[in-house]
Amino acid sequence: MKIFAIILALLFQISCEKVETIENSSSYIFAWTKDENGWDSEFLTVINANPGDKDYGSLIKTLPVGYNNINAHHSEHRFHSSKHLFTNGFSGGRTFIFNLEDPYNPQLITNFTNMQKYTYPHSFERLPNGNVLATFQTIGEGNKKEGGLVEITSKGDYVRSAISSDPDVEDFIRPYSLAILPDLDRVVSTSADMKEADLSRVVQVWRLSDLSLIKTISLDPGPRGNEHYDPAEPRVLSDGKTVLISTFFCGLYQIIDLETIDPSAEWVYSFAFNDKYDCAIPAVNGDYWIQAVGSKTSLVSLDVSDPSKPVKVDELKFKKGEWPHWIAVEPNGQRIIVTGNNRLKNKLMIVDFNSETGEMSFDKNFKDKRTGEMGFSFDRFDWPHGNTDSGVPHGSVFSIE
Repeated sequence: MKIFAIILALLFQISCEKVETIENSSSYIFAWTKDENGWDSEFLTVINANPGDKDYGSLIKTLPVGYNNINAHHSEHRFHSSKHLFTNGFSGGRTFIFNLEDPYNPQLITNFTNMQKYTYPHSFERLPNGNVLATFQTIGEGNKKEGGLVEITSKGDYVRSAISSDPDVEDFIRPYSLAILPDLDRVVSTSADMKEADLSRVVQVWRLSDLSLIKTISLDPGPRGNEHYDPAEPRVLSDGKTVLISTFFCGLYQIIDLETIDPSAEWVYSFAFNDKYDCAIPAVNGDYWIQAVGSKTSLVSLDVSDPSKPVKVDELKFKKGEWPHWIAVEPNGQRIIVTGNNRLKNKLMIVDFNSETGEMSFDKNFKDKRTGEMGFSFDRFDWPHGNTDSGVPHGSVFSIE
């Protein structure tokens, strides 16, 4: 009887213990996915991202969009509190808006191509009012005229726009990505041509309130001589007022005097680079800048607490031929989604991040339920929406609970 009483007491104690929850943790990943051979529709993939669940890493749902061979490309870099997600099929010039309030029943709200005269949307950032400010690479067809910035409602309606033309500084501008700083009334956009007709070397600073162009800045080369080509991804640092910009040629630049009418840019760091593998998506996590570096098949973590002097603190190596490309940080900063190219093209990985040290490690518990290998494999044909081809994930985000 004593043993029975002890067991009951222990069970009662366990049942009364408070279950520890991790603030801003995510239970799902939404991965925008290309049908590999382009025969069937592109689709959104929902994956179980709850590490406390026995089905961690399992496939939950897919949602085909009804369009194929359009190059499922970027999504928003962070999931918005509206639980709506913008994505683009770049080669088709088409944008999709998903309602993901119920991850087990994702819905396609709408899709569209041109937004008035602007064509080939690429990147999306949320405004304080919940609308999206998007970069459109061009006006019209044929990659002949620079595009601009377009504000779009969460339902896909046009609000306002501004053309990126500034012929006194640069003839070839193709808006690529952007960062928004509401407290400074500023937007910073980059220029890189997805169709690779030419190299670019400029970034642009805008007034957010009226989308007027303040200045087009030509980047100077770094010590290697080519870091300034194809400015790609601007990110706002944790202070809310400093912007660093990565380039496809593996340079890192800081925007100086952003709050003034005469901002400039300074080189601050160079990642390893060669002509075959470029630097891709970065992310900011606290005082750390995390960069996907193709030439090293790795993620590199920099301490940017002094943005003028970044310091490398860690490098996480992938297997030979695995080129990390897209990364996105969990809202609580503890995990990073990674998708990529070459031998990584059919896989989604999770990397654990130490926010105190900037160190990274692979989440070895995030395994494919069919193969037992680390990461979620898109190399399959039996999808919830039917027997189609392998998938190639690109833009992917963690959910908000």
